[in-house]
Amino acid sequence: MKKKFLFITFCILFTIFSAFASSLFGAMSIHWGDLFLSDSMESRVFFELRIPRILLGLMVGGSLAWSGALAQGLFRNPIVDPGLIGITAGCSLFASIAIVLGSSIPFLHSIWSVVLFSFVGGISSSFIIFFFAKSKGRTDVFSMLLSGIAVNAICFSAIGILSYIANEAQLRNLSLWNMGSLGGASWNLLKSFSCFFVLPLLVSPLIAKQLNVFILGEREATHLGISTELLKTSIILLIGVSVGACVSIVGNIGFVGLAVPHIVRLAIGQDYRYLLITTYILGGGLLCFADAICRVIIAPSEIPVGIATALLGSPFFLSLIRKRMHSI
Repeated sequence: MKKKFLFITFCILFTIFSAFASSLFGAMSIHWGDLFLSDSMESRVFFELRIPRILLGLMVGGSLAWSGALAQGLFRNPIVDPGLIGITAGCSLFASIAIVLGSSIPFLHSIWSVVLFSFVGGISSSFIIFFFAKSKGRTDVFSMLLSGIAVNAICFSAIGILSYIANEAQLRNLSLWNMGSLGGASWNLLKSFSCFFVLPLLVSPLIAKQLNVFILGEREATHLGISTELLKTSIILLIGVSVGACVSIVGNIGFVGLAVPHIVRLAIGQDYRYLLITTYILGGGLLCFADAICRVIIAPSEIPVGIATALLGSPFFLSLIRKRMHSI
């Protein structure tokens, strides 16, 4: 219990440090004395650009990591993430449609069309996966995984076709979107989508105990009074909504949904009462920290944050796996 408390405390402190560092560093140096001068450039940059970006990074990173923890709990497999079951691919396909066809279809010619299309794509792929995995009133988890792999293949093939017919500007937008960025953060964007990012914090206490029982297996969970069908349906829809909201705003950001839940699981165990919330906290801190590095390493330009999350997290993730193998 002491180890669990120490790790959760570390995650909270790391996230606070990441948010603080992200507020200070960037293309423009911020002096604390200028922040509260209403007409100063530093004040506008800090309150209108950096604060929304920090909040978006915390919520998106947390939501992606939380969704990964749910996916791993649903499939009872630590190497599963929302990308593997096709939800991320659905978001990417619909966003690609909006980017490539936006110039020829009037109502698609705006940044909000990309956001909304991507969000619809995530929800749609969730329903498709669920439809093909359901038979005779039961949802087969293995069929759900296979359906997700098939949806992935279809979506990426369609994205390949769209990339082939895209012009140079559209192809560049596709590439940048697929690498992920928090650069589009704004207060309006947060107001529109914050309900989806706060959802994990509200739902976690309601499903944590059921997931703890589900670890034992579907049959055992049913005997213990858990409605496994309702639980599986709820989880896949929660993942679809959460990942759809994240990917629609910031693009594809890999690694967070796969590795962060696994890191937390290695540190504090399988108890979802602690795992879900801790995963959300650490995921937000990791993405915020990665974004801060992206903005300063080649300032005033910035590296796509999706690249940084993989570069930062992978060595640490590999070291944890190696340490675990030695302890067996």
